Amino acid sequence: MDEKKRYPITVSGLEKLKSELKLRESELREKISNTLNEMRNQGDLRENDGYSMAIEEQNINEERIVELKEKIRNATVIKDRTKNKVGIGDTVALDGETKLKYEVTSEEEANPLEGKISYLSPIGQAVMNRKVNEKVTISTPKGEKIYTILAIT
Repeated sequence: MDEKKRYPITVSGLEKLKSELKLRESELREKISNTLNEMRNQGDLRENDGYSMAIEEQNINEERIVELKEKIRNATVIKDRTKNKVGIGDTVALDGETKLKYEVTSEEEANPLEGKISYLSPIGQAVMNRKVNEKVTISTPKGEKIYTILAIT
């Protein structure tokens, strides 16, 4: 029997997945279907690049729908927890060569430009389940850097 892969995610991350799923199952499917119908009406499909691109777009959309449903079905929502150890949904402040501040998120929510890093990223892995004042070693392209956890919020 296959064991389900649990997918840790914050409440807001789960809502984003559900919104994307709804969009892909309704508006995007309809848009792609309309494009396919237009391309079919143009005649010979063998030399119709627009038709080929629409089919590819349809396949990508359907694959993403399956992926989203799987993640939603296996979601483990991270609820409010004590902030004595870093976990998903926490913001961690680090001090080292430079000061850093990141929110640790699920893979789906990660966006380094917004200060959100995946718990599976090198920094995320280094800080997960660590406490304030602990030193962590983070591997970077320029070598290993040592940081101290200043705060968990």
